[in-house]
Amino acid sequence: MDWQEEYKRKLTMAEEAVKAVKSGDRVAIGGSIDEPDLLPGLLWERRSELKDVKIIHLCPMKDYGWCQPDGQECFEVEVIGFMGPVTRPRANERRVCLIPNGWYFSLKTDERGEERKDFDVFLVSVSPPNERGFCSFGSELWLKKEWAKRSKKIIAEVNPNTRWVFGEGWIHVSEVDCFVEHTRPVITDEELPGRVAKIEPEEKRERIFRYAIDMLPYQRPRFVEFFSLLDVPAIDSMAETSGLIMPPALEDTFKAIAGYVNTLLKSGDCFQIGQGSPSAFLPRLGAFAGKEDLGYHAEMTARGVATMVQEGQITGKYKNIHQGRAVFNSFAGMSPQEALYASANPAFEVYSATYVTDPHVIAQHDNMVAINNGLSVDLTGQINSETVFGGMLVNGPGGQPDSHLGALMSRGGRAITVMRSTVMDGSVSTIVPQFEPGTVVTVGRQYADYVVTEYGIARLMNKNFRERANELIAVAHPDFRAELKKEAQKLFWP
Repeated sequence: MDWQEEYKRKLTMAEEAVKAVKSGDRVAIGGSIDEPDLLPGLLWERRSELKDVKIIHLCPMKDYGWCQPDGQECFEVEVIGFMGPVTRPRANERRVCLIPNGWYFSLKTDERGEERKDFDVFLVSVSPPNERGFCSFGSELWLKKEWAKRSKKIIAEVNPNTRWVFGEGWIHVSEVDCFVEHTRPVITDEELPGRVAKIEPEEKRERIFRYAIDMLPYQRPRFVEFFSLLDVPAIDSMAETSGLIMPPALEDTFKAIAGYVNTLLKSGDCFQIGQGSPSAFLPRLGAFAGKEDLGYHAEMTARGVATMVQEGQITGKYKNIHQGRAVFNSFAGMSPQEALYASANPAFEVYSATYVTDPHVIAQHDNMVAINNGLSVDLTGQINSETVFGGMLVNGPGGQPDSHLGALMSRGGRAITVMRSTVMDGSVSTIVPQFEPGTVVTVGRQYADYVVTEYGIARLMNKNFRERANELIAVAHPDFRAELKKEAQKLFWP
């Protein structure tokens, strides 16, 4: 049987496809913004027929119902690695469980026989097959390849808008159990005003229009729906985290951070940069100015990085592996225009999260530089990028710890943590004497390297606690330095 006949034989109505899920099953849902559009909602509609179904998400961009109180009897929800804005409040209500491993170690138990956790059903979105019968997982690969290998049944929602990318993000028709064809809705420029017209209040409607107009038509329906669930401050916060807007009050702060980061970089470096604030803005604010023949190897990215490839600043000339290629796990963080440029472009390659964040792979690059955000750091150098107010979850570790460690293992490598010196309009210092109970340590003090704020660079590697305290106090906001010095004296001096 050729692949065309096999594909036709496996075509199924969506309502029939989700009947493959039985009570007690483990169901994986692949992707984030590109998660299946139709299948999860139809699975939720079967809730009266099901019990004890475990849902494992990456970063869900919609609450289908199973995170709500009335979904708890039928579904138990886990999120791995990354805590997105949809599940963050549910996690803090204890309705969603976070698996706190980074991407590289998330499948470590596969080597341990009885600890391995496979999936009964995997729901994923793919492109239509190409001329050889291969479907693309698109530019948001994450753990889709690994999850497909660990699933007894794969149900693929075929989306014509899924873009092909170079790398390893594909699956053959013969590996999929059934296909459901579904063209995602789009919102054109002309349709957008009407789609947001009924959103209240007016300020919220204006925000959603402003951010959605910058997106591609096929991205807009999910974002409009998602932003509609948030209040205005949350919409602005999400837009800042995604690099869509730069708060005017923080522009000088971010420029100062970018300037200090620039002094830690050299031409020929290979680097990784995380999405979020302030890292999402650094490429546009001069962090890489004057540096030539850079390389790129990272889980995600920030706006401006793909433009650096296009303009010839990132060449990959000195990369030890994937020479001449910029390597990603996901195009998340790119502008829509950059994502269009990177799709089907051999200068960009997409690989699995477990490969891209493997510290051994990262360390093969000489002069590897990891640049990630911190929420707070204590005077011993412990770095927190996951919680606020003690134990309130903001995020999971994602690929940050693995990228940080891989950079330190690299010959000539550096690991840079960037952060504002204060938050909440300057009322709270991000540099603290000791962490509150419940605060998560994302990067242990034994791996602390450079911490950069708008006040300078704290160099922590191979420094004792007294020296680290002095370094960090010097880059803290001046309003908090006296109190930090007082607490440091209690902690580190007799």
